[in-house]
Amino acid sequence: MKEATSNTNLVLEVLIATMNRTSLSFIEKMFPHNKLGNLSLLIINQTKLGHECVSNFENIRVINTYETGLSKSRNLAIKNAIGDICLIADDDVEYVKDFDEIVKEAYHHFKHASIILFKIDTFTGEDYKTYPETSKRLLTRNNIKPTSSIEMTFKREAIVNNNMKFNTLFGLGSYFNSGEEYLFLKDALQRGLIICFENQTIVKHALERSTSDIGSDNYVKTISALNYLDFKSFSYLLLAKYLFYLLIHKVIGFKDIIKKFRVGVIAINNCKSLSKKL
Repeated sequence: MKEATSNTNLVLEVLIATMNRTSLSFIEKMFPHNKLGNLSLLIINQTKLGHECVSNFENIRVINTYETGLSKSRNLAIKNAIGDICLIADDDVEYVKDFDEIVKEAYHHFKHASIILFKIDTFTGEDYKTYPETSKRLLTRNNIKPTSSIEMTFKREAIVNNNMKFNTLFGLGSYFNSGEEYLFLKDALQRGLIICFENQTIVKHALERSTSDIGSDNYVKTISALNYLDFKSFSYLLLAKYLFYLLIHKVIGFKDIIKKFRVGVIAINNCKSLSKKL
């Protein structure tokens, strides 16, 4: 697909997902090293009637919505975005100095990229996760699996023209609590969009260790559903393989096997039926 925007003088817009905000005071904590007047922000505020947030600034737009679910928030942001480049944001992060210039420079370097992923740092200085050692183009599903949404930026035109959306069955507040980033990026690869990784940090987030959750019902549920979307009937075999992995690594015990298998099977069957309704 031909990109209409050049890689110079691009307008970067930050798409922020938040909930139950009645003021813009939280933004200052997100951008302590940047002048708010120089930023273009679109805030999707999932709230209740009578508890809306209002902006009196031209560069800060707010859309109040009464739906719930993170993927629905992301999709509403994409639909209403106006920037050449969009950056996906949550309200519990802190952006580094000149993050906007880092992003725009990456699109100047990777001229044909439709999506560029960046690094997350932590407030304590520990590694948030293991990243590639160098900037590069990402080509496979395995490259995109560990992606967090706040690492993601994209050219709005490429996403809109391909009618790309986050799968609303996945993500916080949805039936499956995670996995929406992987599905979004997999869709991009299937449509022939170029995804790159830039080895620079743009944002800080509290350290999270997901390994403690890999045996939880929610995690089993989500990975089973994702395997169904990728491998269909083979997902039942992959469920058994995953539970065996958890067993030999002592994440779960023998007494948990039957229960976890049922959780996974129900997730696969529900994903199969719910996907038909999207």
